[in-house]
Amino acid sequence: MSHVILGLTGPTGAGKSTVAGLLSGLGFAVVDADLVAREVMEPGSPLLLELSDRFGSDILREDGSLDRRLLAARAFSSKEGSAALNAITHPAICRRAKSRMEALAAAGNSFLLFDAPLLFESGADQICDVTACVVADEETRLARIMARDGISLAEARLRMSAQPPASFYTDRCDYVLENNGDAAHLNTQVRTLMETLRRRMTG
Repeated sequence: MSHVILGLTGPTGAGKSTVAGLLSGLGFAVVDADLVAREVMEPGSPLLLELSDRFGSDILREDGSLDRRLLAARAFSSKEGSAALNAITHPAICRRAKSRMEALAAAGNSFLLFDAPLLFESGADQICDVTACVVADEETRLARIMARDGISLAEARLRMSAQPPASFYTDRCDYVLENNGDAAHLNTQVRTLMETLRRRMTG
C-alpha cells in the first residue's frame, strides 16, 4: 500500500492532542477534524444555509459568520437537535477530510493522521485504514480538563459525563494508547505504533 490513514480519537482530557503532536513529529501529515469543521462552516458555505434552515436564521450574524454559541445552545438542548446537527455537519466534514487526505497522499505522504474526537460517531472511521484511541484514568483527565479550560471540578465532571465511557473507544479501536502522565511510556507506545504501521506498509 502507498499510504496508511490512522484515525485517532479518545475522550476529553486523555491527551489526544499530545499524541497527535508526537505522531506529527514522527512524520505523520495531520488532518484535524476540528479545523475541517470550521472550514466547512465558513461564511457563505452551503452548510451554513442548511443549519440556519434547521436552527433559525439568527444563528448567522450580519456578516454571515456563525454564532457558534447560539447554535450550540439550540442544538444541544435536545437529543433531536444534536442528531440534526450531526446529520448536517458530519457528512460534510468527512467529505472534506477525505479530500484533504487524498491530496496529502497524492503529494507523497505515506502516513496520514485524522485527528477526530467523534471518529466513530461521525462515521469517519470508514475512511481510515486503522484506528487508535488515547485513554487515561478519570482523575488524570479531570485534572487536565480543569487546568486546560480553567473550570471547576464540577464543570469538568459534567463535560466528562457528556461523553461515552473509555470502553466505547477501546472496544472499537485497533490500538489503545494509555496516557496517565508518564511521558516516556507514552513516547514508547507511540513509537511502537509507528513501527507497527511501517511494517503494515511494507508487509
